[in-house]
Amino acid sequence: MAYLNREQRREMILQAAMQVALNEGFSAMTVRRIATEAQTSTGQVHHHFSSNSHLKAEAFIKLMQQLDEIENQVDTVNSLQRLSLLLGCENIEQIQPYLRLWNEAEVLIDQDQEIKNAYNIAMQDWHKSIVKMIDQGKTQGEFKFESNSQDIAWRLIAFVCGLEGIYKLGLNGLNEADFKRHTEIIIRAELSAET
Repeated sequence: MAYLNREQRREMILQAAMQVALNEGFSAMTVRRIATEAQTSTGQVHHHFSSNSHLKAEAFIKLMQQLDEIENQVDTVNSLQRLSLLLGCENIEQIQPYLRLWNEAEVLIDQDQEIKNAYNIAMQDWHKSIVKMIDQGKTQGEFKFESNSQDIAWRLIAFVCGLEGIYKLGLNGLNEADFKRHTEIIIRAELSAET
């Protein structure tokens, strides 16, 4: 293996951690596993990251930024569909591993302060993306609303997070199509969105 400077080795470890997280989740992200994937020693992992939680949190933030980039590359026909995509209603196979990791992080926030901090950062970034899309839709004349776009974004996020919790219970009468339908109803109600 060629010589890697400090930043390159750290980035190599982080990329390995991101790959393990995306493919297998947080539980597979042991220091030994990351070291193996990065083809380095566990000592190097500990040298570059203060703890396994720190590594998991940093990998999570980077993966959520990567998800944002992927979503930005998906073509949508209008602001309503773009907002629906950002709220997790579009079933795009490439996005699913990121959403699974998001859900796993949500479970871990009570157990791991580093993950909680990373989740908070990711949630703030998600909110900014939603606000940006709402404002863009208003500028383009697709959304009409009097309320504050930041408040609307928080309500939409709260709605989809709550609905997803119900959806994950597997209750009869709430499938993927229902999830999307209910979310679009709320978007339209909040933004007077035109179809």
